[in-house]
Amino acid sequence: MGEWNKYFDGSNGDVFFYDRNRIQKENNLVNVWNRVRYKTSMMGAESYQSLIRIDCADYSETTLQSTFYIDDNWTLPAMATDTKRKTKTDINGNDALEALAKLMCKN
Repeated sequence: MGEWNKYFDGSNGDVFFYDRNRIQKENNLVNVWNRVRYKTSMMGAESYQSLIRIDCADYSETTLQSTFYIDDNWTLPAMATDTKRKTKTDINGNDALEALAKLMCKN
């Protein structure tokens, strides 16, 4: 089990958490587990979990794997975990991802 800390409340009511026990840092790269509990169902999912890599040097992120859940406690997967690495994207805007990157990229 992880130690899930809330780090962001979305304006739409979504709540975001990260697992502080499974943070892996190597140089400018940080791998961190991320969870979202949706205020309202997102395409039939009540929650979401992902492993993301944050690059603190160029302020970008890559989703390494993700799973949607039909319950709000991350126990009943809606489908198989997606383990295909996504395209690296820039982190910009005042949102949950930026809030997480600020936490992870602190010295």
